[in-house]
Amino acid sequence: MNGEKSKKNRDESNNSLSAQLFRLFWLLLIPLGFILPSISLSYPELTEKLYSKVLYPFFSRPLGAVFSLLPFSAAEMILYMLLLSLPIFIIIGAVRFIRRRISGKRVLSTLITLFIASGILLNAFYFLWGFNYYRPELASLLNLNTRPRPPEQLESLCYMLADEAILLREQVAEDENGVFCLPEGYRAYFDRIPAAYENLGKNIRFFSRKVYPAKSIYLSKGLSYSGISGIFIPFTAEPNVNTDQPPLILLSSAAHESAHYLGVAREDEANFVAYLACIHSDDPSVKYSGVMLALIHAGNKLNSIDNEAYTKLREYYSDGMDRDLIDYNTYWKEFEGPVEEAATNINDHYLKFNGQAEGVKSYGAMVDLLLAYYY
Repeated sequence: MNGEKSKKNRDESNNSLSAQLFRLFWLLLIPLGFILPSISLSYPELTEKLYSKVLYPFFSRPLGAVFSLLPFSAAEMILYMLLLSLPIFIIIGAVRFIRRRISGKRVLSTLITLFIASGILLNAFYFLWGFNYYRPELASLLNLNTRPRPPEQLESLCYMLADEAILLREQVAEDENGVFCLPEGYRAYFDRIPAAYENLGKNIRFFSRKVYPAKSIYLSKGLSYSGISGIFIPFTAEPNVNTDQPPLILLSSAAHESAHYLGVAREDEANFVAYLACIHSDDPSVKYSGVMLALIHAGNKLNSIDNEAYTKLREYYSDGMDRDLIDYNTYWKEFEGPVEEAATNINDHYLKFNGQAEGVKSYGAMVDLLLAYYY
């Protein structure tokens, strides 16, 4: 009898050891989540052929279709639930451990579980979207020559964009302060961005996939403190936008996040695609937001190489454009501080880790694509 009991205990112990060793095997997901992107970086053409053209659409299409049915950001709600439940879980676990109702072995097992979950999320991020960082550059896919251009072409581009913005500014609404506004509310304009992408897709087949309206972040002001105008969530394929920001770049921000949904991961490329989509809209407000996005970045680049030329360009802007830019810059200046700096630093490291050598400065690199597109 005792022999049978002893054998049973040994069997249970062996099974438990095997189970723990099997769980430790799953910890390999963490290094795998770093190794696979490095391999993908070395084979952009293969990444494009197998992942961006096949696997990514397979994952993103059903996710986008399902979560687009919700009027709110599912990813944001899930995040809030996690933020609320995690502290409770930690407190309960700590209390039980202090009262010795939970063993050190159980604590170790829980930590292993958390590391496994982290590894799963890391790999899910790349398989659901992140490998798009390592596909060939958009310039190559669209046959655009992004060679260095003379300053005269940049200045000419700026005036071309300014002329377009001046004309569009006369067609949009403004509030009691004379600042560009969205009288129908941002949702109505977000709903028009998929049609803009549909128009763009008719001209450039690369963008012919269906996109869905971007969603507002409920706590948008929190994103403003981080200096973030929008964020794409791969796990739910949702383009999310900070709707607390001024209308000037709000609609182009929505188009930017929608570009991410199409698999355009790099920030400069997403800005460029947002501009292309906006100018293909039938709505002057959407067009104006896209043109101003391009003009701001092109103007900033002109300012960095020829301040005098930029000063003359600014004098060329219409009064309405000036009011819009002042409103836009005043808004973001209020949120400058340590939180914004820390968030920018994190974003900078994240972008550099994923192959964007210029980090947060890559947002403005869209100008090279604009110059290649128009010249």
